[in-house]
Amino acid sequence: MELLSSAECLRIALRTRQLKAEDENLVLLRRQLDAGSQDLLGYMGEYYKLYLELENTRTKCKHHLQYFVKSLPYKNPPQRAECERKGVFRKETTIYKQILPNIQRYASRKLFPQCYFAREDIMVLEDLTLHYRHLKANESYSLEHYKLVLGHLAALHAASIAWEEAEQFNIGERYKHVFKELLMSSENEWFITGLKGIVFLAARHVKYQTERAQSFIKEKLFNLLRKTEHLVEPSKNIRNVLCHRDTWDRNILFGFASQTASLPSSCCIVDFQLTQYCSPTLDVLFLLYILVPSAEERRDLYDQALGYYHDALQAEFVRLGLPAKLISRENFIEECERTRLAGLTMKALTEPQTKMLAGISNKLRSEEPEKFDSYLNCDRSEMYLRVMQMQPGYEETIMQPIAELVDYLMEHEKLYV
Repeated sequence: MELLSSAECLRIALRTRQLKAEDENLVLLRRQLDAGSQDLLGYMGEYYKLYLELENTRTKCKHHLQYFVKSLPYKNPPQRAECERKGVFRKETTIYKQILPNIQRYASRKLFPQCYFAREDIMVLEDLTLHYRHLKANESYSLEHYKLVLGHLAALHAASIAWEEAEQFNIGERYKHVFKELLMSSENEWFITGLKGIVFLAARHVKYQTERAQSFIKEKLFNLLRKTEHLVEPSKNIRNVLCHRDTWDRNILFGFASQTASLPSSCCIVDFQLTQYCSPTLDVLFLLYILVPSAEERRDLYDQALGYYHDALQAEFVRLGLPAKLISRENFIEECERTRLAGLTMKALTEPQTKMLAGISNKLRSEEPEKFDSYLNCDRSEMYLRVMQMQPGYEETIMQPIAELVDYLMEHEKLYV
C-alpha cells in the first residue's frame, strides 16, 4: 500500500522549507520510503525513513530532504487492531499538532522533533538522527546523561505550566478527550496481563519460596499492583504538568558537540503516545526505574537525581517568571514517595519486553503475530518461559526488578491498603 502520496510529500517539503506553493516553483523529482532499522521496531507502530528530492523549476536548484516516519503497524494485523481500538495514533497526532507547539513557545531548548505531517494513521517527523543519536551498545548512562534528561523533563514540565499560567487554563481539562491513560489502566489488557506476569515471575523467584512470601504473592500482590492505576491519575497533592511518561533509552537521543566528544551536550525525546497530564514525579521516577540498570545504582543516584531535577525545575521557574512555591522541594519529595510504586511497577512490567533480544522479539512478532498478541494481552507466562530457554541470562535479568518490587511491597504494604 502507498503510505504517502506525491501530493502529501510535496506538502511536507513545502512545510519543511516554510514555503507556500506559490512562493517557489518546487516539483517533486523522487520520493523513497525505506523500512527503518530492525532495532527501532516498536510495539505500537512501524518506522520508516522518507527521502525526498525536489527541484526549483526556475533556478534549477535541487533540495534533498530526509524524515522519520511512524505509521500504524500495517504489517501486523493484531497490533494494528489494538492501536486502532485504543486510539494510539489519534492521541499522539493531536498532541503533536495542538499541544507540543504551544509548550515549545515557552521553552529555552528544543523539546521534541518537528512534525511536518500527520494523519490518524501516520506521522512524518524531523529525522533527529541527522543531529542526535542513541547511545551505542558499548556506551553506558552516566550521571551526566541522567542530568541531561532530567533537565530536559524539567524544561518540558515548566513550559507546560507557563502556558497554563499565560492563558489561565488547565491543560488536563481542555484536552481531557486526548489524555486517555493507555498504559496503567484496568481497561488496558496489556497492563492487566503484565501484572499477572509479575505475579507469575514472583512466584517462581528463588528468593520467595518461603510459605510467608508465597502467601503474600498469591493473596495480596496482584491487588496491590492494581493500586498503580490510581497513582498515575492527575494528582491532588502537587501541580500537574504535561509528562512524557515513556523515557526508555530508545526514546532518548543525545546531541554531541563534536564527533570525538565522549559526553553529550544536549538531548531530545521522541514518542508521545503515552503522554499524560499528571504528577511530574512520574516522569522522574520512570526515568530512574526504566533507565537505571540496577537497584544498587538507583539507590546511589536516587536522592541526587531528585535534587537535580528540582533545582532544574526551579531554574526554569525563575527564567519564566513563575513562583517557586508552585512546586516546593518538600512537596516534590513527598509526592515521589507517594507515587514510587508506579516506578517500581513500570520497571517490572517493561523489563521482560525491553530486555528481550531484538532478534527473538522480531521473530515472534513476524512469524507468530497472533500468538505474540496473545502473549502481550492475554497471558505472558509461556512467552517468558520460551525466551528463558532461547536467551541466556534473560531470567536473571527480568527477576531483578521483580525482587525490588516485591521487597518494597512486603515492607510498605500498609501504604497501599
